[in-house]
Amino acid sequence: MTDGRTKADIRDLAAEAGSLTEFAYRNIRSDIIAGLFPPGAKLQIDELKTRYGLSASPLREALARLISQGFVSVESQRGFRVAAMSPDDLADITIARQVIETAALQRAIERGDDAWEAGILAAYHRLDRYVARLGGRPVENLAEFGELHKAFHVALVAACGSPRLLDEQSRLYDQAERYRHGMMQNFLVEQGTGIMDEHKQLMELVLARKAEDACAMLHHHLSHTYDFCFGPDGAGKRLEDAVNQ
Repeated sequence: MTDGRTKADIRDLAAEAGSLTEFAYRNIRSDIIAGLFPPGAKLQIDELKTRYGLSASPLREALARLISQGFVSVESQRGFRVAAMSPDDLADITIARQVIETAALQRAIERGDDAWEAGILAAYHRLDRYVARLGGRPVENLAEFGELHKAFHVALVAACGSPRLLDEQSRLYDQAERYRHGMMQNFLVEQGTGIMDEHKQLMELVLARKAEDACAMLHHHLSHTYDFCFGPDGAGKRLEDAVNQ
């Protein structure tokens, strides 16, 4: 956030976002996902104050929120650090997502109406158009891709009728985002627009109300991030080496 903005400018932006704490939370989280703060990096309050132009109070509140979401850890007498990344961590996130998200999808298919179907179609269209414009090139704006991709997954389960399932689905998606960020730096270069094939098949199964097939496909779909990041292929090995540095 050292792009020439004054502290007054930053505070104006924070007010628009809702609060200084929300502003701090969004930006620290974004920088962690983008790898600007690598796993295990110490998060010094004084350095964060300079980086974001904020006082210690909203930064500490934001860090506490990030702890609850698995992005930051705290050690007695040692302060805040970016949470570690590992194959075991991503495996645990993946298992939890498969349980929560397929349960939410099952309920959504049972309860969803025309507006729910329209939301899925719209979210898919926005993601598909974005990927098509890349023309097989790597994702340049990973944050934008992440928002569109998450919006599609949220749309699939939006009609489940359970705020807790939706909250947990969102939280687990976000926890996997650091791993997905590294995955996507290579994925479109190698796979082109093929990334959308499975999303389209999943959407079609959901809209056809084929709950069993849709849930089975979603369960498989959610395993891809782990397989790519830590599988035996070259790309997975590169990412594992990066995580373990």
